[in-house]
Amino acid sequence: MMKENFSGVYAALLTPFDERGRISEKKLRGLIRFEIGKGLNGLYICGSTGEGINMNVDERKEVAEIVTEEARGKVKVIVHVGGSTNTANAMELVKHASKLKLDAVASIPPIYYPFRFADIFNYYQALAEASDLPLFIYYIPQLTGGALSNDKLVELGKIQNIIGIKYTAHDFFTLQDLLLKMDNRWIAFSGPDEMFLPALTMGVVGSIGSTQNVIPELFLEIYKSFHGGDMHRAMQCQQLVTRAVSLLIQYGGIAAWKTALSFRGIDAGLCKPPLRIALPDQDKATMKKQWLKLFPEHVK
Repeated sequence: MMKENFSGVYAALLTPFDERGRISEKKLRGLIRFEIGKGLNGLYICGSTGEGINMNVDERKEVAEIVTEEARGKVKVIVHVGGSTNTANAMELVKHASKLKLDAVASIPPIYYPFRFADIFNYYQALAEASDLPLFIYYIPQLTGGALSNDKLVELGKIQNIIGIKYTAHDFFTLQDLLLKMDNRWIAFSGPDEMFLPALTMGVVGSIGSTQNVIPELFLEIYKSFHGGDMHRAMQCQQLVTRAVSLLIQYGGIAAWKTALSFRGIDAGLCKPPLRIALPDQDKATMKKQWLKLFPEHVK
């Protein structure tokens, strides 16, 4: 049932900000319409790409409300509530998501302090008890101080509302081993954009990532081709995604992804300090020349 409810390609939605670090509602609505118009299956909001951890609770609620208005009934919406400083804030965001009738919530484990596993378990238990929404673990060990072992993740599987994992790591043996240990009671989305096709071969139901904002068509084609048995086409598209990611990481940070969207005629605004709010003009010009050579069909 979960595979039918949650599958396909989701954009880890960018959040446009203005020069004063405020959410730009107009630009956010335009971005949402662009993504939905490309045929994406869902939006994952206020995650790493969406700068959720860089926002306060009220700002995160504002994003969720805008996305709800634009996307309701058109695509699935998963809201990330983690990194909110404390459990009470995360629970408040879960309750807000439930009030909005969003499709699911997700969270990284608690960060910064050296938490015991019991603390992490209690954190997820509290989120699960805050509403009846499905809950995903956001597994991104490079940003959360290390990886939970599969044995510990299986322990988290005892929490009733947890239905799966957003797996942002490159070790797909560990991912498949986890899914087998869970007797396929969990589903998994792949996080690394450049690893979507290999992740599909290891059992993920879809992908959630940054580059899906910019070239959603290629991710949708990978998903369609893989499930249609056209591995050659799937590999061609995956190679193009790899080229895109390789180019974007040269310029570093979320500002590069927002710049790439501008090449497609979409103003995704600025980033929120302390992040670098935008690329220098020279970098934008150089990046655009490189983008034109690689993706002439994805320029407006």
